[in-house]
Amino acid sequence: MKVTLFSLFMVAAIVVPSFAADTSVELAGKWSGNWKPQSGIPDALTIELTQESSGRLTGKFLTPVPIEFTRASFDRKTRAITLEAMDPKTGKHYKIDGTIQGTELKGTLGIDDVKGELLLIKWTYFGR
Repeated sequence: MKVTLFSLFMVAAIVVPSFAADTSVELAGKWSGNWKPQSGIPDALTIELTQESSGRLTGKFLTPVPIEFTRASFDRKTRAITLEAMDPKTGKHYKIDGTIQGTELKGTLGIDDVKGELLLIKWTYFGR
């Protein structure tokens, strides 16, 4: 009996988190960190992701320039994310290609021809 209960508990402990981790709802929220252009100096970056009731992913850059995404996609199987925006004032094209690993978004940011490494962490709050 103890072995059966233990086995059932272990299966539940492994299976349940994998279902929970596979939803794109976890993407919604603010993500901030920095990116380091190939030229060298790290620069702060913050984005906000939202999910519409239809399930469509949207959002915006909050810094360095507040602009809405023109394209946002997320692949649940590979955890790959692509976000694009165009700054109407300067005409610069912003593009993030990365992967979501827990509360981290790692990848690259391209602003026109300048590319660099990107690391963003999702803001989380744990109430008392």
